[in-house]
This record gives sequence, structure tokens and C-alpha cells, in this order.
Amino acid sequence: MKIYDKKKKLLAEIIKFEQIRNDKNFYTNEDQEFQFASFNLIKGTSIDRHIHNEQERVIHSTSEVIIVLEGSIKVQIYDLDHNLEHECELSTGDSIALYSGGHGLQTTTDAKFIEVKQGPYDQVNDKRLF
Repeated sequence: MKIYDKKKKLLAEIIKFEQIRNDKNFYTNEDQEFQFASFNLIKGTSIDRHIHNEQERVIHSTSEVIIVLEGSIKVQIYDLDHNLEHECELSTGDSIALYSGGHGLQTTTDAKFIEVKQGPYDQVNDKRLF
């Protein structure tokens, strides 16, 4: 599920565990700064050995992915003007990619989750609370 603001800017994308389709599924366009995909592969499937070539890239903002391993969290998604655009609950196995705008998280049960984002991360300049 893609979440847009009123100006049609992509803010986030949710992959619910039960919606993960067979094979490789890339949800983002190739030109996006951050790539988001799900994999549901049968036993014996191989992904060819590879190395990611060094490339200089221009990144304009920090994207973030949350993968819920256990429990549940509530996620609030805001546009760039701090208006709440969407609220959802993620449970075990669900993922969300946060591309633009703002967000807040609250655990609704004890929760274990993984957060992934681009680096290097500057704790002073990369985040602004509102």
C-alpha cells in the first residue's frame, strides 16, 4: 500500500506479511533514492553471486525501513507540513518504507523490529523533531 500526501508525493509504502507475493517484487521505481522489495522464493532458488559496484550517488533525504520481527507498532505518517496523512498498525512480519515527510512510532505491544536507513547518519543534522 502506497501512502501519498495531498500533493501526490509518495510518503511511505507498507508491505503486510500476508500480502507478500511469490517471486521477487520490487515496489519502488528504479530511479528512487531507496529501493524496497519483498522476496518469496521456493526452496533451491538462487540469486546469482554479485557485487554492488561503487557509484557516486546524490541522496536528498534519509529514507527508512522498519521491519517488525515480533509484536506490533503504530505508525503515524505526516506530510512535509507536519499534517497527519495516515496511521496504521504493523504486526509481526510487516514492513514499512518511509520515503518523505515525517513519522512517529509507538509500540502497542512489546515489540522487536529492525530499522534500516542510508548512512552515514548525522544525529545533529539528519533529524528535526516537530
